[in-house]
Amino acid sequence: MSFGRCGQWQCVPVLAMLFLSSACSSSSDASASGAGGAATSGAGAGNAAQSGSNGHAGAGPSSAGAGSGQAGASSGQAGGTPLSGDSPTVAGCAMFPPNHLFNTPIDGLPAHGSSADFMKAVGTHNIHLDLGTSVDPKSDEYYGIPYNVVHGNSIPWVKASFSTTDTADLDWDPTPEADCAVGAAHTLTSPCTEDKAPEPLFPIPATPLVEGGIDTDPSQPYADHHILMLDADTCTLWETYHSYPDPKGGWDIFGAAFFDLKSNALRPADWTSADAAGFAILPLLLRADEASSGSIKHALRFTIDSGKIRNEYTWPARHLTSNGTTSLTLPPMGQAFRIKASYAIPANFNTQSRAILQALKTYGMYLADGGSSLYIQGEPSASWADDTFDQVQSVPSSQFEAVDLSDISKRAGFDPNSATVP
Repeated sequence: MSFGRCGQWQCVPVLAMLFLSSACSSSSDASASGAGGAATSGAGAGNAAQSGSNGHAGAGPSSAGAGSGQAGASSGQAGGTPLSGDSPTVAGCAMFPPNHLFNTPIDGLPAHGSSADFMKAVGTHNIHLDLGTSVDPKSDEYYGIPYNVVHGNSIPWVKASFSTTDTADLDWDPTPEADCAVGAAHTLTSPCTEDKAPEPLFPIPATPLVEGGIDTDPSQPYADHHILMLDADTCTLWETYHSYPDPKGGWDIFGAAFFDLKSNALRPADWTSADAAGFAILPLLLRADEASSGSIKHALRFTIDSGKIRNEYTWPARHLTSNGTTSLTLPPMGQAFRIKASYAIPANFNTQSRAILQALKTYGMYLADGGSSLYIQGEPSASWADDTFDQVQSVPSSQFEAVDLSDISKRAGFDPNSATVP
């Protein structure tokens, strides 16, 4: 779990979106070992900072609820490393098609022209793994973002209300950028406004795994408290933010997003998700089974201080977190980073550590939210080795660089509304 995160919902709408700021910007070039969590981890869905009024920049409603992009057919390569032709899977479901950007190597692409400035904004830190080894949701050391595998065809869907008692921190209407289901057929409805969805439904299990554990405090203190639900029957993903059980039944949430994992479609332009950048969270999480296998074939998500994120977003992000500055020396939301090719992964590191660091070299990591600097999110699991924390967290920010994705945008067939890599 991440405490005190500055999420996406706190921001105020400031700028119209900027799709490929990496191509347009031309300016020049902490880590305790142990069980990962931290007092100010800005890991997760950043939701918090979504956007004061949801950060709309003229985004219209989407009847599909998952954006307008199309999943392309080509698998291609980003910068020189061929794709494997498969996708990471969870519960038999691919985490997006293999030609999704998050499943695409970016090690062959050039460094961003503003990499030096962006890394200065990131600051001098070591990697911090925002995850832990406790799997007891009631433990104070339940660190990380867990996920639930559900079977939507055979469980009751639960009513949720877009409400909170924490109106000091969350004082806007999240429904114009949210998705939900309605009726006995669980019809996808987007946006999930009251007129379209008077009783929003979600496949929340009876006792779900919630980031930070289930908090029954009626005051609903400001926190991410994500619930990630992978529906294994349909290979779709539901993710909610600021999720608290309602004493009258059901759940109170302050954001929700739906993703068809068989599609590369992005969220509608300027829409958040349960993540400040508008990303799906689960496909970008570190999972212990993957790391233990020695091969992680997807990108990761990370956070930095929200005051160090530019008031713009870049592809594949769809939403920004406002901090009041448009300085080109700051990275935009969604900016890609990677470990430099010159960094040699120590041969004596364990299998998990080598897999994590190789993924950061090959697939990189994407700025997903405001929070603690250089925190990389993963699931809580008893399978995380103690050495993994010490080894991975020994890598300093000086070994990272920002990546220029503009080469992809210049290819025939590129669609800014899709995460497909032509």
